[in-house]
Amino acid sequence: MVFHFDKPGDHTDEVFSTVKEKLKEGDITQVVVATTTGTTALKAASVFSQVKVIVVTHQAGFKVPGELEVPEELLQEIKDKGVKIVTATHALAGINRAIRKKHGTWMVSELIAESFRMLGEGTKVCVEIVTMAADAGVIAMDSDVIAIAGSGRNADTAWVIKPAHSQNFFDMKLKELLCKPKDL
Repeated sequence: MVFHFDKPGDHTDEVFSTVKEKLKEGDITQVVVATTTGTTALKAASVFSQVKVIVVTHQAGFKVPGELEVPEELLQEIKDKGVKIVTATHALAGINRAIRKKHGTWMVSELIAESFRMLGEGTKVCVEIVTMAADAGVIAMDSDVIAIAGSGRNADTAWVIKPAHSQNFFDMKLKELLCKPKDL
């Protein structure tokens, strides 16, 4: 059963509850979570302690050149809970975004990102973080994962996804929508 929130925003508790119910089925053992400040990651580490948790953060320089958004001490606290952390360039942006910003030319990966945004920002981020985690080698590729993301800060979207590396991007499958906002 899919759960829809009326509006995007902080629905982290509801998303986590929905994901916990799905995990009770026992066939998924990996949860990939987007985080910008580390708060959602820290909470996920506690809530999903029975499965492997992978957290994906923005790359260094996303807001301030040379700096990570998640404070080092919080990253360490998350790692101490056994969570893998991936900090990497956005799978659907990177150099393509630099070309668009400098030359006003849209590139393929950003057009793909815009297409996923038609299903919501959280859906786009779910696809992106699973790709980034796959490329970092921290998820098992032979089993589904649950991806959790949001439309800004905190969580409002969760999908069951068959992962793929970026070079096999179109082999990825969005298998089951668990929850997302209706009003995008």
